[in-house]
Amino acid sequence: MSRQLLKELFIPVLIPSALVVISFLIPFWYPEYDAIVNYLKNEQGRLIAAPPFTPEEMPPLGSDRLGRNFFLLLLAGAKYTIFAALFIALLRIIFGFIFAVFYTFVPSFIGKVVRGLGEAFQYIPLAIVVFAILIPLEGSFQPGFLPSDEYFFIQLCVIAFIATPSLGIYLGEEMKLFLNEEFIQVSRTLGAGRFNIMKKHMLPQFLRHSIVLFSEQVAQALSLLIQLGIMLMALGGLKIAEFAYSNLDPSNPVYFSETNEWAATIGMNIQLIFSNPLLVLAPLAFFSLIIFCMNIISSQLRSILIEHEEPLKKTKTVKVKEKNQVTAVSEDLFTMKQ
Repeated sequence: MSRQLLKELFIPVLIPSALVVISFLIPFWYPEYDAIVNYLKNEQGRLIAAPPFTPEEMPPLGSDRLGRNFFLLLLAGAKYTIFAALFIALLRIIFGFIFAVFYTFVPSFIGKVVRGLGEAFQYIPLAIVVFAILIPLEGSFQPGFLPSDEYFFIQLCVIAFIATPSLGIYLGEEMKLFLNEEFIQVSRTLGAGRFNIMKKHMLPQFLRHSIVLFSEQVAQALSLLIQLGIMLMALGGLKIAEFAYSNLDPSNPVYFSETNEWAATIGMNIQLIFSNPLLVLAPLAFFSLIIFCMNIISSQLRSILIEHEEPLKKTKTVKVKEKNQVTAVSEDLFTMKQ
């Protein structure tokens, strides 16, 4: 891996890593970052504002409807959002490989049925399927029967499992093409069984591709989380704050996320997009930044690991004293290209 590649990956890797580190430090730097603020007072003790506060009243991004500093909430929720996407992508790669192996070696008529079902499943929004499966658990979380961390883990597993068939079929088709390669046929002729072919040939090939697939799946997982957030499916569960001042007043519930992850933050504030657009645009900007970084990482890894387009190294110049000429010699001159 050349220095040029490391330089190109440095910033895309640094940004998500820095957000995760800062997210863990926020509770120590600002212990009351999620404290509810009912109003703001000036130096004379007069009430000057009620939540949600504007960026001028509570810099730099204002507050949510509970009066909490919105920027600190986004930083605190970064670790849950990014780790959730990484965990979902990892599970999808593992489940997808297992699914692909069975899909590759099952009889052809079963494979056609599975492929048809998988292709039809691609036209169904995954967010709706995940929401329908997890909404019964939301009722268990609200009364307190299901802890937030357990609910968070169940949500991630369900999201990863639902998205597995499409990835498994894709990997299975790639495996079938790989098994038709000439050197695989030669190995079979020499007596190699399925297990040996899997261990000696297919697994190393998959591991190389899985690194690229992982970065792509992280971006897809983030996109799916946004859709679930708009449907008010928050990772770790939702909490409700009742803002009715008395029993005679109409109910005025305010939903907020248990973990302050970005997707639920968008869904909870989507109704305020016209009056306070930063409550929606700010978390979307964070999502876009992370997805952009993952796309850069995926593109660079694909060019190196799959397409074998390693960035050209700096050429060395050789001075020929006898002829007083300068000749550029490439380090890749005698490298075999695939």
